[in-house]
Amino acid sequence: MKYTSVLVVLALLLSIVSRAQDKFITVGSGGGFAGTATVYKITSKGKVFKGKGLGEIIYSESAKIKRAKAKKYIREVSKQTKSNSQFNHPGNLYYFIKYVEGVSEYIITWGDAQHPAPDYIQKLYQEINTSIGSARFKPIP
Repeated sequence: MKYTSVLVVLALLLSIVSRAQDKFITVGSGGGFAGTATVYKITSKGKVFKGKGLGEIIYSESAKIKRAKAKKYIREVSKQTKSNSQFNHPGNLYYFIKYVEGVSEYIITWGDAQHPAPDYIQKLYQEINTSIGSARFKPIP
């Protein structure tokens, strides 16, 4: 009976931890002649992963930002991408913010001069980039 209780508690804790890790945002840009994208993945724990790629992104560097700031960005990106998820206007050079929760993804993409992103989306993107731009990235072993 004791072991059953312990297993139930462990299963519950694992479920909570795995759900917490399912929420994250990515911000990035790409396109141009080479078509590669530079992407930053930010978790709710404040871990930031930097990657590049053409199609599949390979994360090769990591850094850390304050957990409260990461949670704020995740909250804001979640709100904006869920309410503007139909905004998909990439150009030759494009920018994006994406919110991922489990298997659900919400993304806003812009870059087409004929369809600029709303100012508050661009400001949010810039604020996140400024914050992670000052982080110290180290190679992932």
